[in-house]
Amino acid sequence: MEQEKRDDESGAFKRISEYSKKGNALMRQGRLEEARIVFERAYQIDDLNPYILVGLGDVYRKQRQFEKSTDYYLKILANEPTNTFALKGLGHSYVAMGRLEDAVSVWEKYVGLNEFDYYILTGLADTYKKLKSYEKAERYYLRSMEINNGDKYIFLGLGDLYYKMGREDEAIYYCDKLLEIDENFINILTMVGNIHKRKGDFVKARAYYRRALRIDTTNSFALYGLGDAWRGDRDYQKAKAAWLRLLRDEPRNNNVLSRMGDIYLREGQEDQAKYYYHKILARTNHKWARMGLSKIYRGQGEYDKAIRNYKTILESSEDLDERVTAELDATLREKELAESGTT
Repeated sequence: MEQEKRDDESGAFKRISEYSKKGNALMRQGRLEEARIVFERAYQIDDLNPYILVGLGDVYRKQRQFEKSTDYYLKILANEPTNTFALKGLGHSYVAMGRLEDAVSVWEKYVGLNEFDYYILTGLADTYKKLKSYEKAERYYLRSMEINNGDKYIFLGLGDLYYKMGREDEAIYYCDKLLEIDENFINILTMVGNIHKRKGDFVKARAYYRRALRIDTTNSFALYGLGDAWRGDRDYQKAKAAWLRLLRDEPRNNNVLSRMGDIYLREGQEDQAKYYYHKILARTNHKWARMGLSKIYRGQGEYDKAIRNYKTILESSEDLDERVTAELDATLREKELAESGTT
């Protein structure tokens, strides 16, 4: 009897081992449903086997069934609290579910057991960044970089982190390190362009926007930034050319329409400026379009129209807008002087 029992256990172990190998092979091939069926067969033989439970957790996570995946990972951890495979997978599931605090708690345990897994160190840093715990995020990115000082996702994380922290020179440094490896991060190219634009270095800003446009010729952020950088250097014709390219694909982009109106107003082409402002105001109550239109009305002596626009802005704003209030006061004085001069 004892021998038969041992033979049964040996046979069950062998079948589970075969199922585990087959399930993992199918999962690597992306054949998730087939993998799930294989793991489920093994689960019927032994519902506590950690390799099978991890397999089920992983396959359900890859199928985006995160509630089920967490159930399997937690079943392992109930018996083996230090099972690194379960801790790793559980953290990924929690991130996907938006349970970020739970994810960092699990991954903190994981990196305490496996301190050299820079993938999870980076994931932990990314998650702390989402939680706006920027100092902790920085600490884990730097720990990860000590292990692999050439991983583009570490550079990506640090560049974005320092941008969010307002440490712009460091953001540029790590973004450039990333772009040396892989230039196909359009959002990073436009972000660095925006930093240089904000610093007033319009030449460098345009260089980054152009690099982004070589990858995607219609990228709205790059076209908007490029136009704005030309505007910063007062080359209004090139600014308009960039923004007109953007408007071909996004004819209702209010920011660009407003900028176009502003340029035409600056050039003294008031009818063309009105055209762009009216295109916006036909659809929405846009502050800067009303401000530009009011400037035209004031110049033409149509003070009541300007006053009405300023009051509309103030009525729709929750907070007192000091600039609009000042413009309204100035317009009221202009109207009073004009009327007194005609009586």
